[in-house]
Amino acid sequence: MKKKIDIALVIIAYNRPSHLKRLIISLEDYKIKNAFIFIDGAKNENDKILQKEIMTMVKGSKIKFSIFKKEKNLGIEKSINSALDKISKISKKIIVLEDDCIPRKNFFQFMKYSFKLVEKNNEIFGVCGYQFPEISNNEKKMNIGIFDNFIPWGWGILSKNWNSYKKFRIKKDNNLSHAVKSSIYKKIINIIKFKKPLWTPNFILYNYLNKKKFLYPSISLIKNIGFDGSGINSKVTDIFYAKYTKVKNSKFIIHKFNSKLNRKHEKILLKTLKYFY
Repeated sequence: MKKKIDIALVIIAYNRPSHLKRLIISLEDYKIKNAFIFIDGAKNENDKILQKEIMTMVKGSKIKFSIFKKEKNLGIEKSINSALDKISKISKKIIVLEDDCIPRKNFFQFMKYSFKLVEKNNEIFGVCGYQFPEISNNEKKMNIGIFDNFIPWGWGILSKNWNSYKKFRIKKDNNLSHAVKSSIYKKIINIIKFKKPLWTPNFILYNYLNKKKFLYPSISLIKNIGFDGSGINSKVTDIFYAKYTKVKNSKFIIHKFNSKLNRKHEKILLKTLKYFY
């Protein structure tokens, strides 16, 4: 059996060449290895034109990408699931960036360091690179916090953890209301019932039911440029913009789970769901 690579970078794209261009340019400052780009099949002729533009740009990039393009449109959930299912077979760890998630300085350093912590703690399921401005904008040092919630804007997971999740799927007619007390997760169940075009609800619910947690930076290491009206699942807003503060400490400091800060994080998430769910 061929030896697995250590870390793979997975980029999810579809029909936004201008967003993807900004992402790729930001990545050219790093020595990126093992980079994979997945493009779901086009829904219409206009998407086909935009995807041709994407293909030309990716092939001309300084970064050597392995490109996987679907002929048929799978939809966001099946598309992301199939991408990570594929990469989990060849890589131990996976970093995922959608085309509107621009990594800031220290992002990859933070992810690599956090992966080591995830490997040592079964309770921690993965790593998220974004942090809400209500928390991030008040920080001066780069610390690592532990939270219950998952935000898919620049995130990472061990392949073994992804594989433990991928068998889990919530069907529309499943009644899990009795197991869910949090208002956030009750709303997520409704999203699943009404089959909105999102991939995250099943993943979030899996982690809730299995009491898994995620590592987050105290200062946001992702700039999300997708709330400009270009996405089908998001509204136009600038409330998610977290300013980047120059980090004063060179080493990451991990903090224990803080229930008060976690509740604050959950309240912010609940308040902002209307912008992308």
